[in-house]
Amino acid sequence: MRLSPRIAPIAALACAATAGGFAVLSSRAGDWRQPAILAVLFAFAVVADRFTISTRTGATLACNLPVFVLTAALFGPAPAVAIAVAASLTQPRKAWELVVGDLAVFATFPLLTGLAVRAVHGHVPTHASPWFTVVVAGAYLLAWSLNFALVITYMRALRGRDMRIELAAVWRPLLSTQLALALATAALAYVYVRLGAAAIVFAGGLIVAYSRLQRDLTDAERLRDEAQERNDELAAANERLRRAHFGAMRSLVRSIHLHDQMTARHSAAVARYARRIAEAAGCAEDDQQLVHTAGLLHDVGKHILDDAILKGDTKLDDEQWELVKRHPEEGARIVRLLEGQEAVAEIIHAHHERVDGRGYPRGLAGEEIPRLSRMISIADTYDVMTARDSYRDPVSSAAAVAELRRVSGAQLDAELVEIFVSEVLGHDEASFAHGDDADFEAELAGGAAAPSLSAV
Repeated sequence: MRLSPRIAPIAALACAATAGGFAVLSSRAGDWRQPAILAVLFAFAVVADRFTISTRTGATLACNLPVFVLTAALFGPAPAVAIAVAASLTQPRKAWELVVGDLAVFATFPLLTGLAVRAVHGHVPTHASPWFTVVVAGAYLLAWSLNFALVITYMRALRGRDMRIELAAVWRPLLSTQLALALATAALAYVYVRLGAAAIVFAGGLIVAYSRLQRDLTDAERLRDEAQERNDELAAANERLRRAHFGAMRSLVRSIHLHDQMTARHSAAVARYARRIAEAAGCAEDDQQLVHTAGLLHDVGKHILDDAILKGDTKLDDEQWELVKRHPEEGARIVRLLEGQEAVAEIIHAHHERVDGRGYPRGLAGEEIPRLSRMISIADTYDVMTARDSYRDPVSSAAAVAELRRVSGAQLDAELVEIFVSEVLGHDEASFAHGDDADFEAELAGGAAAPSLSAV
């Protein structure tokens, strides 16, 4: 039996009050331990809320769900409800019955999602456990389903819309996007746990990018169904998808920059050198872009290393060296969380392998090592030897070239070393001003075992 349109807002207000009461009862002192981070998440929720999706039947859906799920998973149900309700009150002016409906929806689904995560989290050892990312992905799908059901139910009670029409207009077109967002939100939670507060900047940027993408892709699909001549709009949305992926990778590099400025600058230099090697070696434009992206992200796995290892002040003990040898695999695992970047991840995974089979982490040899990974290795080694901000005393370009040639055929690919020396070094467009932040920013904007020599 459907509620009267007059009763629906009253029922929604009661629902909002009930959810708010349960949120207060569920609140713990530890939930509010980082008010600055909660404030940043609220700001991102407000921004993401501006990207709304209009369905064929006139309903609108907001795009700030990842913020609420991250808050519920990392801090608890009470902060998630507070941020969701506060964000809903910042929306542009609308009819009072829709405001009341928003309060009910934004108070209820974050509460239920946070309580569900809290209940399940008792069976997960720590936030750092891989199972926690599964919990977050599941929480996202739960939150989306609850949000969707609440909106549809309220709009049906308020205006009598056919639920089957809403299902056809909203659920199916958004399903693939929501699955991708669930994985992305899980990845953001993992990066936050491993990198700390610095990752929130990256998380917020990705959330906003995906929010806009979700809106644009939905709009584009509706336009394509309405008229074939509007396919240009769909192409624009697909381009925004590509830019969103690259923007996410840029944010990953920036998050490293917050942790270790030498690593970020070095990554940009390696990206530039590696792309020039690929170009000189006759690689297709796609491969040039691929190796450039891998160069930017090749050291993203360094977040597992402590400052003592990064600075290189002391000789590594066996335990530290084993940790160092894990960073290519860890970096590849993180990059695989970004949709469509499997090839980049494979290049990163192999960038510390040696052609003689004595590299790490898998001991690949010769042609077993992807050719683009071998280019990264040369660029990586050269930049570490010549950079002013390296953890070792820099050497001249001539001395570095002599060392590259000395290890050709053992550590590095001999053919690619000669291409690098003869076709890349000395060209103005390949030079990199070491330690120059402006040059680092320009490189980001342009795209997107022998331990004594190999870069850590």
